[in-house]
Amino acid sequence: MDNLTEFFRQPALAWLLDRLVKRFKQGKPLTSGLLTLKNASPQQRSHIDDLLGRKSTGGDNLTLPLDTLATQLQLDEAGLTALLEKLHGPLTNQRALRDQESRTWLHLFATWRSSCHDQPALLQFLDRLEKSGFLKKLAKRDPATAQNLLENTTTILRQAPYPGILLANLAVQVTGDSHALDRGRPLATLCHRAISDLKGIDAAKGTQSRRAAWDALGIVIDDLSAPVLCLNLRSLSNKPWMNWHADQGEPFYLPWRQLQDFDPDPTMREAYVCENPAIVSEAANRLGTTSKPLICLNGMPAAAARALLDKLLHAGLQLHLRADFDWAGLRILDQLHQPGRTHLWRMTPADYHSCFPSQPLKGTPFSPEWASDLANAMSTAGLAAYEEDLIDQLLTDLNAT
Repeated sequence: MDNLTEFFRQPALAWLLDRLVKRFKQGKPLTSGLLTLKNASPQQRSHIDDLLGRKSTGGDNLTLPLDTLATQLQLDEAGLTALLEKLHGPLTNQRALRDQESRTWLHLFATWRSSCHDQPALLQFLDRLEKSGFLKKLAKRDPATAQNLLENTTTILRQAPYPGILLANLAVQVTGDSHALDRGRPLATLCHRAISDLKGIDAAKGTQSRRAAWDALGIVIDDLSAPVLCLNLRSLSNKPWMNWHADQGEPFYLPWRQLQDFDPDPTMREAYVCENPAIVSEAANRLGTTSKPLICLNGMPAAAARALLDKLLHAGLQLHLRADFDWAGLRILDQLHQPGRTHLWRMTPADYHSCFPSQPLKGTPFSPEWASDLANAMSTAGLAAYEEDLIDQLLTDLNAT
């Protein structure tokens, strides 16, 4: 073997060593097949002819049958591999590694599908996750990391909805690391993708979709951001500043933190909920202290808005809900409306037509069971209308005098 090793170290055989190493890494056999070297030098040709024990050859291309080489050297696959490693150093069969990795990933997803067999939506998400390669990229192609990410993500999803929990506290409960669900961390990224996929949230909308995703599970990113806009909302003695605003007929923002011990004033019998801040502004300008309690969602309801509405419902207030006449508006209401517990506020087909809709109706159609007639009317017209188009009627409803 030593003499053979020295022979292969000759510069004229460097190309052969490189080719054999490449074949091994590609998972190709070393004892069968044909190697060809174009424009071989006389020295290269002479060494190969000597190696194979054949008469001198000529021509532009040099050919080397690997079975002949193995026979001449009296080495099988294992012997040739040992020779290459002695000359080149440790070798890895990259193809075998890729095949093993592929089998590992297939087993990983198959195992998770089996554990989620009774959850069709989660199964569909796993299928999309596998086809896209997103999990592999997120886990840096490490199946063990991917397994841990899936375990923690499904734990978070299965425990939802949450009764209002801070994101950092949830991260500690699930992983022991309060920063595991911070923006940009792998677990946070996978959870965002999963929640957005399952809840129909556009994950491309950055901070807005991130907050909407966590809010959809009752998880609060922090206790001061995304407060809910209110007008003439009153509290018992523990929140006198709220009553001061109501006495002035001035809107105010209520963060999730302030809602934890909020106790609604029982003299409030009902509250109205809109989508756009412009409605609150007009109510404050034109009605002031005479406006009934009004709450603004300002788009998809954040954790503070959800917590406030829950507080009011539990206090026995009647809630009247509305949003824009577009698909986003129907999706907003679908998250909040509880037929039998909440009431729709001017959200009938007649109300829609009274707005004389003129704007293009964009986005994916959405027809909740409680609003099928309205959805059909909107789809037929192909036009959207907005709360501001009903401002006079809304203010009439809000006038408590």
